Amino acid sequence: MSPRCGVRRARATAVRPGTRLARLPATVLVTHRAAAHEAARRSLWIRVLLYIAVTHLVLVFLALVIYLGRHAGT
Repeated sequence: MSPRCGVRRARATAVRPGTRLARLPATVLVTHRAAAHEAARRSLWIRVLLYIAVTHLVLVFLALVIYLGRHAGT
């Protein structure tokens, strides 16, 4: 006879996506919120650096077009 014979297992019930967060401890929610805030701040920095890089590339392209346009006839 198997040792688990007659032992009832806890069945997994369907949980709505929003209710699972409500059962997490407060510390997990706080650290999750801090991690989300840190990721948002990091993505903001990435967005700013990407904006600066694209702006520089556009300015270099325009300067190159103007330079080549002025010296095209010579």
